[in-house]
Amino acid sequence: MNPPWPFSTAELTAGLRRYFAEPTLRVVTLREQPSTFYSGTTATPTRVRGLRVDYAVGEHALNMVCAVKEPQGASRAGLAGAGRREAGVYRALAGQLPMPVPTLIAADPAGEWLIFEGVDIEVPPAEWRPEHYHHAVRLLAELHERFWNLGDDLAAYTWLARPLTGDFEIHVFAAAQALAKLIADDWPPVVTRSTETLRALGQIVSQADHIAAPLRALPFTLLHGNFWPGNAALQHDGEMVVYDWRLASVGPGILDVVAFIFNSQWMLGALPVGSEALITDYRAELQRRLNVDWSDADWQRLWDHALLWRFLQDTLAWLASVTPATFTPHAAESFQHAWLAPVLAAAQRRLLKFES
Repeated sequence: MNPPWPFSTAELTAGLRRYFAEPTLRVVTLREQPSTFYSGTTATPTRVRGLRVDYAVGEHALNMVCAVKEPQGASRAGLAGAGRREAGVYRALAGQLPMPVPTLIAADPAGEWLIFEGVDIEVPPAEWRPEHYHHAVRLLAELHERFWNLGDDLAAYTWLARPLTGDFEIHVFAAAQALAKLIADDWPPVVTRSTETLRALGQIVSQADHIAAPLRALPFTLLHGNFWPGNAALQHDGEMVVYDWRLASVGPGILDVVAFIFNSQWMLGALPVGSEALITDYRAELQRRLNVDWSDADWQRLWDHALLWRFLQDTLAWLASVTPATFTPHAAESFQHAWLAPVLAAAQRRLLKFES
């Protein structure tokens, strides 16, 4: 029988020896245990398992808890694998990030599996208070400031995604294929049973350049890509250990803020703080740090374009793969309220209208 882990004992041993700087360390036993790490949003699932490692150094018997992550689903053709991208962030950029991240112990070269040090989540996402959400958006602003207008410098990290530039055609093609599959499968009904919804989604795909244009004009920075409470191990002292960097990319910071707010609402329901208050906080933090500001009208236009792009980039492909078992009536209602209705409203405001 094959072992239940995707790595060998030798690979884990080598990683632990580097982690502890102890060349005599020996792995004795491995035991699976529940993991407190979240496994991503509904749109970006992955498999995470807890691992207790019993090891020995000389005559001393010791143990530690790790998290083993196995990214699920195939990567889009032409893009670096999500696991490889995440491993790249931990190996090359962790020391430059303004927030703590788990230590990477070992990883498959292709990103098929990653092993991290265990991190306790002392305050679960459902128990976040308003001050935690405000701290989170300020962390995003600090991350974006750290790499502000460094898109050319970040080109050295070829595994980072570039959805609005180098990877643009890949995402648009994937979105077009996803929309065609939705129509062919006539699923899910929340989308396919509405002619107006299908027409709007077709416009979003066909006007991808129009949607992307104002976003490309913004300064580019490093994006987490999927930052929300489920990807931050919140401690009682307020510190957030941020993980799940599979969607790390280069682009305008507003894309991170859109993902943070809409994914939080989607996965957690009504938040203890309004989205406008969080947006105001983010904008004020950028103005304080970088003297960057937009008029309210300009910000609303950029917000709508960012919302439309995030839906095209990630959510359409997820919709095309969702099954009835996971997309229950309750899940469909939550998705419609948190994502679909705002996207359709933004499409009505911002997409070009053509006479038939």
